[in-house]
Amino acid sequence: MTDFTQKPGVSVWITRLERLSAWGAVAFLTLTIADILFGIFQRYITGSSMIWTEEVARFALLWLVMLGACGAFLHGDHMTIDFVIKKLPLALQKLASQLLFVITAGILCLMIYLSYQNAMGMSHMKTMALNIPKTYPLLSIPVGFFLLLIAVVFKHLSYASSHMCEDAEKEVSP
Repeated sequence: MTDFTQKPGVSVWITRLERLSAWGAVAFLTLTIADILFGIFQRYITGSSMIWTEEVARFALLWLVMLGACGAFLHGDHMTIDFVIKKLPLALQKLASQLLFVITAGILCLMIYLSYQNAMGMSHMKTMALNIPKTYPLLSIPVGFFLLLIAVVFKHLSYASSHMCEDAEKEVSP
């Protein structure tokens, strides 16, 4: 008889990915707050403002959102409309889950590809204040979608593993 209990590896990787996402978001949130406070200090205390503070805050916020999306998904904080699926019979719930996974993974793969192409296409353009390639802030989008894709795969593996465990328990019980 095969043991279908959920492997601890998937839940460990989900936890690691959620922590990576959270710590990355915290780092960029800290950078954003520090940058904004520095801009306020410069403007109101010294009477002059640095031109680059607004750009740093905007780019840090972009990275913050894209990294935080993965953690929000893993924590269950993204909005979902799942009341229809929950009302379906168990077999249709499993089919809907598989179909939803394929559609979600496909869209995320497409978004990774398109956003990466866009970011690389902007490498010759520089930002106005920092004079860095626009690729650096734009890479947050494919990186965020890639982390989200990994999270979706891990969640799907966890979901499939838990349902396999339930099915095995039903077969064993009289």
